[in-house]
Amino acid sequence: MKKTIFAIIVILMIAIAGAIFYVFSNLDAIVKAAIEEFGSDAVKTSVRVEKVAIRLTEGTAVINGLTVANPDDFSLPHAFSLDEVAVSINLEKTNKEMIAIDVISIVAPQVFYEINAQRQGSLNILKENLGMGGGASADAPAGSGTPAASEAAPVILDIARFEFRDASLHARVVPLQDKTYDLKLPALVLSNLSGTPEQMSRQVLDRLIDHAKKVIQVQGLDKELAEIKARAQQRIDEEKAKLEQQADDRIDEEKQKTEDKLNNLLGR
Repeated sequence: MKKTIFAIIVILMIAIAGAIFYVFSNLDAIVKAAIEEFGSDAVKTSVRVEKVAIRLTEGTAVINGLTVANPDDFSLPHAFSLDEVAVSINLEKTNKEMIAIDVISIVAPQVFYEINAQRQGSLNILKENLGMGGGASADAPAGSGTPAASEAAPVILDIARFEFRDASLHARVVPLQDKTYDLKLPALVLSNLSGTPEQMSRQVLDRLIDHAKKVIQVQGLDKELAEIKARAQQRIDEEKAKLEQQADDRIDEEKQKTEDKLNNLLGR
């Protein structure tokens, strides 16, 4: 009997060890699938990840090739294309209720912002979609004391620093004669963020949308003015060249008339 119990315990330990080994050896793939599934469900568009590399002992995670598709009724294929997202996790502060993150660093991302014929912004639609998912509301207090909120209490993210650097903005504004802009976004750095993943996403998107609009207004206006000046200068140069040619022609004509008169006077 004792041998049987011992054998069962050994088998259970082997099974548990095998399960733990499976989870840890496939952690990158599990997280990748989770990002794609829950991300797509949250924003109501396709979220895809090329690969994930997690180092639990170092408290780091790197996500490569993350793309977020634009909503329907927009022509640009993506809203975001992030080549690399580096996350540094504070293991000492992290617990089952809160994930403490020292820094999220996104370098050289591609942002695609489109305003369609109905004057809807693609990033605005994504932000609105974040508040439409199941579970707790994105605007509900994180520590809500209602029974439903307690049962489904989401994990809180505590982000010390969020960096969005060297970004390229590709904008299309259909109501403005389908104008397109390829601009550079100044760095966006946020500090001391705290809330559910949904709340954090909405907060970051809010700042990013404001950031993009200002860049389009300032850099886009500068670009338009530069193009207007270039066209005006081209017209001036063309008219100047015409006037110079007319002046040269007139000089040649007067020169020829003078020569003809001299020839007549000299009897040639």
